[in-house]
Parts: sequence; C-alpha cells; structure tokens
Amino acid sequence: MSAAFSTIGGAQSQAPSQQGGSGRVGTLESVDVPDVFRVDVAAIARNAVELLGATRRLHGVEVALHLPEDVVPARVSGRRLQQVMLLLLAHAADATHGQGVRLVVDAADDFGDEGPRFQVVATGASLSEREAQAVFLSPMLVGPLHRRLARARELVESMGGTLVVARGASAGITVTVELPAPGLSSW
Repeated sequence: MSAAFSTIGGAQSQAPSQQGGSGRVGTLESVDVPDVFRVDVAAIARNAVELLGATRRLHGVEVALHLPEDVVPARVSGRRLQQVMLLLLAHAADATHGQGVRLVVDAADDFGDEGPRFQVVATGASLSEREAQAVFLSPMLVGPLHRRLARARELVESMGGTLVVARGASAGITVTVELPAPGLSSW
C-alpha cells in the first residue's frame, strides 16, 4: 500500500492510496508526549506567530518580531509558554484595531539573576483602570476582550514568572512577561 501526503495549513496528514489500498489511515502521533521544560523562548515566539498567521487568527494585523540571534533558553513548561504567547498575541491582535503588534524577546542576563523576558506591544489598544485591576484578580471579572490577558497572567504565575501591564495614552498596551531566572546552574 502506498500513502499520499498532503500539507494543509502546516499540518501533515496521511491518506490511503486510491490504488487498491486497504483503507487504513496512518496513525497520528500521541498528544500525551512528555512536556519539555527546557525551551527556546525565541523559537516559541516564532512558532506562535506562524500558527496564528496560518489560522488567520491575527485578522491581517502585522506582527513585528524582534528576536535575538542566539537561543534564549528558559526552564519552564513548553506547552504553557506557548499557550501564554498565543493568548497574548491573540489579545493584542483583537485590541489593536488594525494597528501593529510588536513582540520583543530578551535573553536572561549573563549571571542568571534575571530571567528571559518578552514584551507584546499592542499599539492603539486601550485598557481602563478597572479592567487593569481585574486582570490581576480573576479572568471572570474582565470583559471578553481582555479575558485572554487575565488567563495569560494565571499561566505565567503558575510557571513562577511575572506579568506586568503598562498602559499608555498613545503607546497602547505593553505586556511584559518575565520568566524565572535560570540561576547559576550552568556554572
């Protein structure tokens, strides 16, 4: 039996051959694989933008990536970090009203005192004082537009990191996520 492969939206699927095939479809990889706790923050950022672009979730909003050339290692859950990136980018795309989004990734310092961090800047977005306070209390207290921001905060805190929201009149919203410091474990 021969199999035909097709790539649709970045996912690869397997279909049986039309030439006397037995009708078996190739098995899919299990989703219960172990989580990775040593990740490259820059690679996860790049993959999140590609995924949201492929699914047209960005609604045509331009995302400017500012990534370092070197690997930005972090010792956090790869799945949770990817979910945080997806939530923050989707929130920014919805809140910018067609203006641009900027994603900046910074590496940890050389001594391990400060962890890697990234910023999502949503130009033209607004967040009231009440909503800004509600983001840090509970996702259920926030309106539908900013609920993703509150969910991302919960995930970041569960990984031992911090999420800070800065509001500016003309600059929009800047969300800064700082991941736990790696320490001197590499020395």
